[in-house]
Amino acid sequence: MRTTLRPRSLAIPVAVASMAFTPACWAAGPWLAATGGADTGMAGAGRAAMSLDAAALASNPAAIGGLPESTITAAAMPVKLDFEFHGSTQAPAHTTNEEGISTVPALYAVYRDDRLTYGIGAYSYLGLSFDAGNQWEGRRVIEQAGLSTFNIAPAVAWSVTDSLTVGASIAAQIAKPEARMAVANDAIFYGPPAGLPDGQLELSGDSWGVGGQLGVTFEPTDSVRTGLAWTAPVDHSVELDIEAKGLHPVLAAMLPSLQPVRLDFTLPQQVLLGVAHQADDGTTLSLGLSWQDWSKFGESRLKMPGQSAPMFPSGLRDTWGASVGVRRRIADGWVGSAGVDYESSPATGGGVPAYCPVAEQWSIAAGVEHSISDAIRLRAAMSVVFQGDADVVHTTNALPLPGVPPLVGTYEDGRVYLLALGADFRL
Repeated sequence: MRTTLRPRSLAIPVAVASMAFTPACWAAGPWLAATGGADTGMAGAGRAAMSLDAAALASNPAAIGGLPESTITAAAMPVKLDFEFHGSTQAPAHTTNEEGISTVPALYAVYRDDRLTYGIGAYSYLGLSFDAGNQWEGRRVIEQAGLSTFNIAPAVAWSVTDSLTVGASIAAQIAKPEARMAVANDAIFYGPPAGLPDGQLELSGDSWGVGGQLGVTFEPTDSVRTGLAWTAPVDHSVELDIEAKGLHPVLAAMLPSLQPVRLDFTLPQQVLLGVAHQADDGTTLSLGLSWQDWSKFGESRLKMPGQSAPMFPSGLRDTWGASVGVRRRIADGWVGSAGVDYESSPATGGGVPAYCPVAEQWSIAAGVEHSISDAIRLRAAMSVVFQGDADVVHTTNALPLPGVPPLVGTYEDGRVYLLALGADFRL
């Protein structure tokens, strides 16, 4: 679907989305691809090829060139993560995710001008967040951890011919990592006062980076469209603020010598390939393939004066995904959709650290849309991500704190529940 906006009016919806943004981004595996657009009900299948609404900008900037008219797309996505952690016999521990529902907003605007199409989007890029609580056996390893991101991305698409469209976008991206852990106050060398309960450290910060996308769509026939999109990697270097609570006086005096603390990481590049076929009755079948460079993110490092430590001692590996979806008219003014997506695990044989419970995942989604007029379309989609077991091997700690025990175990029964509520306004 397309939206026609006057160029200066594009700033208004983006400003609203920026104010609505909260750092509590969605929690999931390595890459939760939901944009809040109509493809969410198809588990994102073939999203690089489809031009269903202005949210297509987030998957392939060339796809906005296929919208028939100017459009504003707004979405809100409540997300909930469930899991259980079970420690090994040697390191008994148990916890569940105590974090509640996070709501992720997204807003996109597209203006159609003959063969040129302009757009801008404000949306979450990727994220991982959970809260294991402060009472479990692994609290000195991690209590809470999260990484949220948000993009403000202008885009342009050029219809070179009636069949071929190319597009590009550039994104100003903010990344916000955060972590909280308990700190041992019972080290013998601290001296008095003795018997203090654990203290607590909270680390947080943010960094702006520049990203972007290049894309192309091609229609070999009137019923088939293909799309290919590349998302550039984004480098971040975040100086972390440290807030300490209840530390032993000796440890509190030592803390300034660890600062400044900086987290360097690269959010992975991605390649999407999509194919969509529309039958004579209007039913659309879509297929998608994806690849993400998670091995680069696995090189993340925590840097302090005189030392540098890997965040993923065993590294990560690149992932791939495949998806299939269907969309068809089910009644006058009503459209239904469904899809399945698979994403491989970025974890290596050496396991993952406790603050990054990622594993392979299957997504099953379904959605419904209703056009209440020629100018307004409403929709709702539900996606459930079933995540495989994430094996944790946490025997070293990037932050040199005393009394951190080794933690070995498994995050089991991971489920991500996502509800996408959206509206399209054709101008």
